Amino acid sequence: MHLPTTKQLKEFLKDNKKTVWLTAFATLLLYVLGIGYTLFSNGEVEEEKKIDPDTGLEVNLITSEEYAALHEGAARFEIYIENDEGSAFTNSTVLESVLLSPAVFATIDTAEKVTVAQEIEALEEGDIPAKYILDITNDPGDNSLNITVGTGDADKNLAIAAVLYDMISNKELTLLGNKSVSMLSDPHTVVIQNGPEKTEEEEDFGPVGYAVIAVAVLIAGTVLGILIALSRLFFKKEVTDVFNYRESDGDTIIDLSVFNEGNLTDELVHTIQYPSAQQKLILSDPALPAEIQGRLLKDTATNYVLASDIVAVDPKLSFDEIILVSQKHVTNKAWYKKQRTLLTNYTAPIKIVLQ
Repeated sequence: MHLPTTKQLKEFLKDNKKTVWLTAFATLLLYVLGIGYTLFSNGEVEEEKKIDPDTGLEVNLITSEEYAALHEGAARFEIYIENDEGSAFTNSTVLESVLLSPAVFATIDTAEKVTVAQEIEALEEGDIPAKYILDITNDPGDNSLNITVGTGDADKNLAIAAVLYDMISNKELTLLGNKSVSMLSDPHTVVIQNGPEKTEEEEDFGPVGYAVIAVAVLIAGTVLGILIALSRLFFKKEVTDVFNYRESDGDTIIDLSVFNEGNLTDELVHTIQYPSAQQKLILSDPALPAEIQGRLLKDTATNYVLASDIVAVDPKLSFDEIILVSQKHVTNKAWYKKQRTLLTNYTAPIKIVLQ
């Protein structure tokens, strides 16, 4: 297989520029319409509400800024809980639900150093989701549980953490009745690096981001257009380009289609006549125009045998050169393949002319 030259690739793109650019434009248009529909829909469709599966109430999500403010000076302590059969208790969701229960809230509210009545009421009203004030995570390394408290007030965080610490260490929670609890650390201040889940209140992607994606979509559309053009090249029945015409290093390929001129009679006659030889075979599909045949037959120095199929040529004849004349978008690929197969027996050099 002979790879196409840079010049042939340029001609291929030139011949198929309409397909390539139409595909790129259509792809970009679909992207623009999709973005427009999305932006319009976001403005018209009512925002989907998130429901807490434990309470059945609506949960109001918070932004990254609100989350950072809420966890400024957060307090944390670590514990290890073991079931009665000796396995580690790692169900942080269950423990968090118990610690967020009204009974625990009441204990916190009655603690001397903690005045969280407003915060508790705010939680019940849904202004600040409880899961952002109390967070329990499991450390898979040692199966310990990290309990973090964040209200936006460092002193209050430590006070609430101390109340929870005492309740857990004293096993005041029914959940811990049949379990052993080890307190791995006292309440201490930590810096929270993880943010909340994404919400609709986050900033939009922005015009620059959309523009960058638009450029990427345009490039992808161009590549898609080239692939479509290549598929047409390989699946079309007619000859469209000079790719893969050379089947041996001795073949000569002359692509007259690169010229933009309408009438290439002189160029075709000259290409056929040179170099001079005693006898040449010309196979063409479609047949050469009468004008060209007449000019060739006037050349008495060379005997031209004109045919549309090699099987119509006397097999006893020998030739100094065999010329295959094809017309882009007209000549059938099957015809060319047939001629090349049957010409395998011939030793004469082969010239392929594409017009």
